[in-house]
Amino acid sequence: MEYVIIENKKTISKTNYYDSFYSENLQEKFRNYSELIERYNLNDTNFEESELNALLKIEQTREQILDSSKSQKEISTLYFDSAKYLTKSSKLYNAVLSVLEINELPIDEHDQQYLKILHCKSRIPKTIILCENDNQIKKERLYDVELWYVGGRNTAKLHYVIEPEIPFYYLCDWDNRGIEIYQSIKRIYFPKIEILVPQQPIKTLDKIREWKTEIDYSLFPKYAKELLAKLIPEKWIEEESINHELLRR
Repeated sequence: MEYVIIENKKTISKTNYYDSFYSENLQEKFRNYSELIERYNLNDTNFEESELNALLKIEQTREQILDSSKSQKEISTLYFDSAKYLTKSSKLYNAVLSVLEINELPIDEHDQQYLKILHCKSRIPKTIILCENDNQIKKERLYDVELWYVGGRNTAKLHYVIEPEIPFYYLCDWDNRGIEIYQSIKRIYFPKIEILVPQQPIKTLDKIREWKTEIDYSLFPKYAKELLAKLIPEKWIEEESINHELLRR
């Protein structure tokens, strides 16, 4: 049974059998792939079907991956059948980051053991800021503010850290993931930590996906609640754009 006929090098025609074959075997796959590409803005990519299927599985198990802090090698092995398949900075690697809504993956499981610290110039910090992302850690040292970085959701290591006695803040994206991580840290590890609330001017972005986080407003100060009310359901704030006097160099 033929579904297509190759008439010449430039022309392929479908037979009477094609439409039923397409609707039964290909249409749902095509729709799933198209919606995936649209959701994560992957239009400039050229992935194999197996890679698209893997990305769909990653999306379906996103919370499990994030909660268990799967490393780059673990994800590569579990979803692409080879620890070396997923290479950093490739379009596929970036697509995985987009699907997981994170900025980087741990290179291996041992990366999850370390707390990165950027000590302040004065050597005597008056404030500590725990960062969701590593962009602040890569910048010049602050004068009397110490910066910590654990790697997004990789917060289990905080169990071994004594809660600071000086003012202590969490700097994050104001979106589903950032707010979820902050709430988890405050509940489980550091009850005294406060979210760092952006100061004017505040740059907001249109939300790619709807807010789904169940917000515990008891964990936020009044001005943070007011800002959340302005953001939900259509806006979010990127950590890199946050303006605050504690971050001024």
